[in-house]
Amino acid sequence: MNATRELIANYIRAWNETDPLRRRVLIEDVYAEHAVYTDPLAQARGWEAIDTTIDAVQGMFPGHVFTLAGDVDAHHDVARFHWHLAAPGADEPLVIGFDVAELDEGRIRRVHGFLDKVPMAA
Repeated sequence: MNATRELIANYIRAWNETDPLRRRVLIEDVYAEHAVYTDPLAQARGWEAIDTTIDAVQGMFPGHVFTLAGDVDAHHDVARFHWHLAAPGADEPLVIGFDVAELDEGRIRRVHGFLDKVPMAA
């Protein structure tokens, strides 16, 4: 379970990393090469597309930070967790989400993302 928590912590780090080279290293460490990320607003397959998706989200919400919102719940090869996206020091998150990650040999092979709270302009 500790390895899964660390994997999800690195998943969040990848979404926060603004340096393209460091972000790409995290992506390749966290995701299987042909991983799929899907949420209501995006679908990405593979490291390059996931990197492009993260870059686009960072462009939409400059300076905002993703954080885990509670514990990572996992069993077998599945993990689920809530997250928040907020400006540093904000009282309320701007975006709230819930992800389910399918794992394969210590990496994420698929993410099913759900958005519980989204600003009107997104």
